[in-house]
Amino acid sequence: MPYASSCELQTEQVKKQMNRSEQRIPKLRTRGRENRRKLLKEVKRLLHEGGDGAMKFSDIFEAASVSRGSAYRIYIGIDDLMQDLSSEWINNFVAFMRAMDVEEPIDQWTELSDILVIRGADYWAETADTLRVLPRIRSNVPASYRAAVGDLSHCLAGIFDRYFVMPEIPGWLSKMVFFVQICDITYADSVREEGSIGQHRLAEAQAMCRTYLAFYLPTWLPARSQDPTA
Repeated sequence: MPYASSCELQTEQVKKQMNRSEQRIPKLRTRGRENRRKLLKEVKRLLHEGGDGAMKFSDIFEAASVSRGSAYRIYIGIDDLMQDLSSEWINNFVAFMRAMDVEEPIDQWTELSDILVIRGADYWAETADTLRVLPRIRSNVPASYRAAVGDLSHCLAGIFDRYFVMPEIPGWLSKMVFFVQICDITYADSVREEGSIGQHRLAEAQAMCRTYLAFYLPTWLPARSQDPTA
């Protein structure tokens, strides 16, 4: 089986194990959407205050002033809620990356790599509150993290294809997985040690990503038209 098909199959299998309420959430009415917002806000607050895997679903819906029945109509339990919090963050991350619109032409793939690193850091800065609780989500719901990396890898591969005529590279999606993880580790270390993602950390991530991709990409790739959608 080609790697891309295998990767897509694994991502779908992980997602089936993840957000079991994903079929319910799009169907929520106004009150249900408001209750979901309250529950997500409350779980983030409790996690910030030091909550851990021992936290009960009842702790969250009682603190959020959401009735037991209403809470269970949205989520099966605390794992489902944690998965939704993680999924919401990553879905917004993917949308943020895909919406990238560079005004100046990108002539070298190294430029695009650097831009992606900076844009990823921008999203981390904009979602700092949720970001602080993601390590807890990652340890509690590892399937969410694997799916998140898979989604971002597909997204970044698509962006490279948007700007350049990409050659056939065996296991290209797996290369993008490692690209994502380089950024993830660098961002996380920077935030944990320094409280933010500083310029020297960005430069470090950019250099590592360029060096890594240089093992697989030719020095020059033909750029697509200035309008990347053409």
